Amino acid sequence: LLQEVAIPSSVTKLGSEVFLGCINLATVKLNEGLEIIGPSTFNFCRALQRVTIPSSVNKLGNHAFHRCTNLASVQFNEGLQVIAERAFKRCTELRSVTVPSSVTELGPYAFIGCTNLTEVILLGGERLLNQGFLDRGLSSGRGAINRQALNGMIGHVNALRDNCPLTTYAFYGCPLNTLKISFPRALSERMERLPRECRLSIEQRVHDLRRLELTQDGNILACFPLIRRPSGWNSVEDTNDETAESIHQLLQLISFHELEESSVLIELAMWKSSLVENQARADCRTSVPDPAKSLIMEYCGFTGFLEPAIEGA
Repeated sequence: LLQEVAIPSSVTKLGSEVFLGCINLATVKLNEGLEIIGPSTFNFCRALQRVTIPSSVNKLGNHAFHRCTNLASVQFNEGLQVIAERAFKRCTELRSVTVPSSVTELGPYAFIGCTNLTEVILLGGERLLNQGFLDRGLSSGRGAINRQALNGMIGHVNALRDNCPLTTYAFYGCPLNTLKISFPRALSERMERLPRECRLSIEQRVHDLRRLELTQDGNILACFPLIRRPSGWNSVEDTNDETAESIHQLLQLISFHELEESSVLIELAMWKSSLVENQARADCRTSVPDPAKSLIMEYCGFTGFLEPAIEGA
């Protein structure tokens, strides 16, 4: 009986039901070069415990891993675009799933019946968080979630009609309490450019902010509660804007440290040159005009998070 299989890199597609019902298949090695895993390819391979999807794979077909009841670990890679309908239905040992930012579609009921799936992390913060909010925070008047993008990825086809709640169609029936979305890479890069002591200060602050989570590799996750509806659907909601408030505070702190660092350069740039020997340094400095302060704040992207100190205000 087949217990182990390695797919060579020359294979670009696994067709429908190739390994359907191979109940003793415990080890599968998929190599780079594979692009499509077809419908029901590994359906009912109940001995399979873990699988790594190569970055070359762009689509997992319908029911691709349906009823792999011992599948406890699935590692996706950037490059995957579609996880089709019921691809992981009844994979009852799955407890955590991290979805790459390249994924644009999770098909209907993609993880239905995953009765132990309690954590879902979406790495597509660039698309799934509202850019207007990230630019100006609470002053933007927008919520933190890009509801249209998130609905297009995981939601019900009618979720945005008539102000219906944003439902987690792809994870129907899973015991999820929160949906976690990673911060965009651009924000992580802003933190990386700060001095180490500033980064440590920000990371410590993350632990104190509600609904934010710092991962071991330094990524920050925004956590949005899932509210169970009488219909049985879970809807994604930022109750009382608590997640948005925490994100705003974090962005404010990042902006503060950035301004603190850049102000040193601004101050140096405002020194007047002096040829008078031993003249006190204070006599050579000129103040930044108030209009320039506002322009500098806007140019640096701090508007909405920090306000300049206006003399006489």
